[in-house]
Amino acid sequence: MRHNLLLTALAVLLALPISAQTDNQHPTPTSSITYTTEGLWNTTTGIANWVNLLSVDYDFPLWQDGCFNLELLAINNLRQAQGKSGVADNLHLFSAIEDSPSTLALMTFGIGQRFADDNLLLFVGIRNLNKDYFTSPWNSVFTSAMSALFPTVATNFAVADPPLAAMSLHAEWRISNHWSAKLSIYDGVASELWSELFRLNIRRDGVFMIGDIGYSGDGEGYVGTYNLGASYGYAPSVAEMARAGREKSSRASVWLLAEQPIYRWHNGRQLELIAHGAWAPQSDCDLYGAAALVCRSLFAKDDYLGFLVSRGLYTGGYETQMEVTYSYGWRFLKLQPALHRVFTSRRDYTVAMMKVVVEI
Repeated sequence: MRHNLLLTALAVLLALPISAQTDNQHPTPTSSITYTTEGLWNTTTGIANWVNLLSVDYDFPLWQDGCFNLELLAINNLRQAQGKSGVADNLHLFSAIEDSPSTLALMTFGIGQRFADDNLLLFVGIRNLNKDYFTSPWNSVFTSAMSALFPTVATNFAVADPPLAAMSLHAEWRISNHWSAKLSIYDGVASELWSELFRLNIRRDGVFMIGDIGYSGDGEGYVGTYNLGASYGYAPSVAEMARAGREKSSRASVWLLAEQPIYRWHNGRQLELIAHGAWAPQSDCDLYGAAALVCRSLFAKDDYLGFLVSRGLYTGGYETQMEVTYSYGWRFLKLQPALHRVFTSRRDYTVAMMKVVVEI
């Protein structure tokens, strides 16, 4: 709690220059503060947990089309802070924020420069994968970790997944109004320790690379958003890092994320189909797939009702997850109840969740 208050105070201090600089002829710093809290209850075992996440995002213009980016993250996980495991013994976390406690993690720290009329972005510094990949608008509706990194990436590589980050070189190219491409090169071992974050030791840690090419419609018709990506790492695996080892191995994966509009009503209501697919041969999670339906503006403007089914095949067994969730927001506040049903090769669980997000 003390560290969360410290982060809040830091966020307020970072936001001060925004009100102080009002000259419209010069770019002004921008900042945002997001607080997310989740209450989780495993109705099968009776185990409950409370997770809090506080994120501060700050962008400070440096020169023409150049910007310094900073993002800080603090996570309070009640059960893990007490030395206990999560609410369910599953292979891939069903909650996108039920991560290890982190006092003050550095998610982004670096300089981005735009070129070619803002069509090309180059970034050098510390960065997090979730900032750039698997974060399409409709996919982000769900509370499951499947709405973030696919398990063929998160399970197989010690990558920059919150609260971890790593030194990186990141590039984005807006090829046209519809086509885009991304490419990122990371140090092979991510960390949350400030003493390790600023290192770039490919000989010791290896390297991790990921990229995708995407096509998106104009948001009006029946052309959706489609991303085809691949990743390659010559680095220690997650299992190897858990054994405190550093032996590197080569692993690769390919993945697809598609969001397809199914039907649009005249009143703004919309039905969307989401599909995931990923393959990572000879890995700890070698096959993953998911399908989801999401309806927007069903009961109120810009509310979301979603149903997701996913399945992953692991060396330790299989896992199938189902999630039904509903979210509704008012200005800076969003409420989102969700119900998860998890089937594993060891045991089945039902987990109820209540998520609250405050963003300013």
